[in-house]
Amino acid sequence: MPPLPAPTPHQPAATPPRPRTEPESARLRFGRRLRHWREARGLSQTEFGRLLGYHNSLISRVENARRWPPPGLPARADELLLAGGELAALWQTVRQERERLDELAAATRPPLAADAAPPDAATVEVLAHLLTGYRAAACRIGGEELTAVLEHHARTLAGWQHTAPRTSLAAVRSLAAQYAELAGWAHFEGDRCARALSWYATGLEWAHATGDRATTAALLARQSTLHWWSGDPATALALAEAARAAAPPLPELRAWAAVAKAHAHALVGEAPQVRQALADAHRLTEAARHSDGPTPWSARADLVLAVAHGTCHRDLAVHTGRPAHARTAAARLEAALALLDPAAHPRDHTLVTARLAGAHAHAGHPDAAAALLARLPPGTTGRIAREQRRAREWLRS
Repeated sequence: MPPLPAPTPHQPAATPPRPRTEPESARLRFGRRLRHWREARGLSQTEFGRLLGYHNSLISRVENARRWPPPGLPARADELLLAGGELAALWQTVRQERERLDELAAATRPPLAADAAPPDAATVEVLAHLLTGYRAAACRIGGEELTAVLEHHARTLAGWQHTAPRTSLAAVRSLAAQYAELAGWAHFEGDRCARALSWYATGLEWAHATGDRATTAALLARQSTLHWWSGDPATALALAEAARAAAPPLPELRAWAAVAKAHAHALVGEAPQVRQALADAHRLTEAARHSDGPTPWSARADLVLAVAHGTCHRDLAVHTGRPAHARTAAARLEAALALLDPAAHPRDHTLVTARLAGAHAHAGHPDAAAALLARLPPGTTGRIAREQRRAREWLRS
């Protein structure tokens, strides 16, 4: 074919076509509008993340479209920022965009190598049994010793979400969320709150994706407890309410949420609300005992509720300065200690002893507080170490 003739003076050369502007992605638009509303309310990423129960680094990644928004974030952000439903509406397009991209990635993914086969049902079942063992071990020795192995299994399950067949994808995601919950708690035991929040947020994303309401409620209750520990009652209460709303009709999960709610109210000295929340927890625990048989919650419910009663009344004493609350706290925590075998559960025994020392300090029993602190083992770390420091400060003051 001969070359085309050059254009004549009466035939001006064709102008190059204008470059096509790519449409803005839904994820980028969501991040831009989230930043707009956050800044309009005068909140930093750290403040906003604390209110939502997420680490500020996650907020940053979502706003810069470097991470998909966790499913639970848009509606809560909408309500908190008074965005009029805009973020919740944008989330629907974000979700659709992610589904399209996931389908495209699945269609174009090369065949798996022989050593990268998707997980079979037996392997997932083994990891589920291991998780039960890890929970039992954590009750005995605490979570810090298990942090590395829990994170390893959680990341392994996260990778399998890309290779698991559709028939087993929900089970893999749900198990990954449960490992993330326990990994977050292990970091919480070590008083590493930012790492704990990061795992809780990741677990929430996986639990939401598979519709696992039980794990969602557990993770929200864990987040509430962490914010109580950090001294943020408003966020702790909001997350406790979210845990109650998310929980399926299982009384033990709702009892857990009620305990978290009691802790949040105690932090600001709201004694009537504390009593009501603890009464709800007792009622729900009794319902759990008469349901389909023993559960992990009902097996430790007496201990958990005794510790919760004692800790809530200690916090009420700290806030109100009333010795009566401190005396109630001491009685409840002594009852909890009676339920704990120090040989079988050394960390729990040490933690409750430190809280009991603080209660005695506020009740006007300095000798009892000092004797308890002298019995505590040296070299404690994490949350236990902080409880000891607080009890000693109260004793000195």
